[in-house]
Amino acid sequence: MRIAITGHKQGLGKAFAEQLSARGHHIVGISRSDGENIRRTAHTAGLIEPCDMLINNAISFYAQTELLFEVWHRWQHLKEAHYIWNISTQMCKQDHDIDINGLTLRESMQYRNQKMALELAHHQLNFQPSTVEMKLIRPGDVRTQTWSNPNSITAEDYVKQVLSQQDML
Repeated sequence: MRIAITGHKQGLGKAFAEQLSARGHHIVGISRSDGENIRRTAHTAGLIEPCDMLINNAISFYAQTELLFEVWHRWQHLKEAHYIWNISTQMCKQDHDIDINGLTLRESMQYRNQKMALELAHHQLNFQPSTVEMKLIRPGDVRTQTWSNPNSITAEDYVKQVLSQQDML
């Protein structure tokens, strides 16, 4: 399978890229460190369009949500199934904002709002008739940053769990 992954150079995106590549999938990595920017929505969607799957992981303001809409609309009428996994956060389950270690309260609130927009778009599109099959993934406390809780699960172990739950092992 040809799988596009945004933010594939670090954290969860890197763990997805490494583990899916090791299972024989062809990875189309899209990261700022490679000169790509998901805010260039039409360009990024053009890189993703020939793929079978998108792991919509990178966040850059509301570009993650805009990219979801663009890719879904490009894939919605195709005969063969395509897959989108939207990476959100456990914070969206809460009815209030919390501090994220390493971010100011304002940054934490902005992050949660951006992920909530992604989730709303996910639910809106998932309700529409389409051959695009979507999953919403809400990681909890995963060690992806230097300031992450050292007792949290590693990105590698979390991705193993997700792939096992999705029968991708």
